[in-house]
Parts: sequence; C-alpha cells; structure tokens
Amino acid sequence: MSKKESSSVNPSTYITQVRQGSMISGNMKSEHSIRVDGYVTGDLISDEKIIIGSHGEIGGNLSGTDITIDGYVNGDVLASGLLHLSKAAKIFGKIYAKRISVENGAEMNGKINVGSEVEMPELNSNSPSRSTQKITFTATTSNDDEERKDNYGGVAW
Repeated sequence: MSKKESSSVNPSTYITQVRQGSMISGNMKSEHSIRVDGYVTGDLISDEKIIIGSHGEIGGNLSGTDITIDGYVNGDVLASGLLHLSKAAKIFGKIYAKRISVENGAEMNGKINVGSEVEMPELNSNSPSRSTQKITFTATTSNDDEERKDNYGGVAW
C-alpha cells in the first residue's frame, strides 16, 4: 500500500485546530486533518479529514477526504469520501461527495451531487470571503516585558 493510500485509510494523528474564539482570514492547506471550532474566512483543503465543530463557521470552500460538519459553511463542499452532516449543520453552497450521511435537521441550500461516479470539480480558491463574522486585526506594541509574558515561559510565538 502506498503512502497516499494509507493516509486516506488511516488518517494521521496530526490535526490542525482552529479553536473556539479564534479567527483566521486566508486559505489553509494541510496534508493532515483540520478541525475548526472558530471562524475561518477562506478555503480549507486537506488530504485527510475536515471537521467543522458546533461553534465552527466557514466563509469559504472545503475540500477533503472525509468531512464532518456540525457548524456553518457558506461555500462549496467537496468530499472525495464520506460527508457527514449532523442535525445542527448548515451549508449554503454546492455539495460534491462520493458518500453522504445526513442527520434529521441538517440544512443544505444548493446543488447536491452525491454518488460513486460524481466527478470532483477543481476547487476555485479565489472565491470571495463569505463568512458572517467580520474579522479585524489590530497591532499592539509594548516595551513592557511583564505584559508579554505568557504561560509558555515568555516564548515569542
């Protein structure tokens, strides 16, 4: 079994996480799994699993092997394996999946293409941001070392 085949059968234990309260603006691509419980304005592309938690909100497209959605997605979803939608899932966009599992109560608004013969389209990662969350970044500077200390021994991240 090649490395590519084994990763789709046995996802790695490496997971990129966007925790609740976090906001990311931009596209993300990973060879490993991605879990989002915060806000992402941009596309998520994974060679493995993508999980959108109950507090997760995506304003962009998703592309992965197996995708589980328990939150909100405003963009297209491309699952080359199983797409699972929990009862709290809300999707506004096109869906392409080889297999799908939908719990009673999930909302899907858009064209749905499901089946083993479904062709996965190219992901257009130049799509406009579609998150309902406004993301603003402010820069702060301080010369006071006491303010810059953190729980990691003052390590600069």
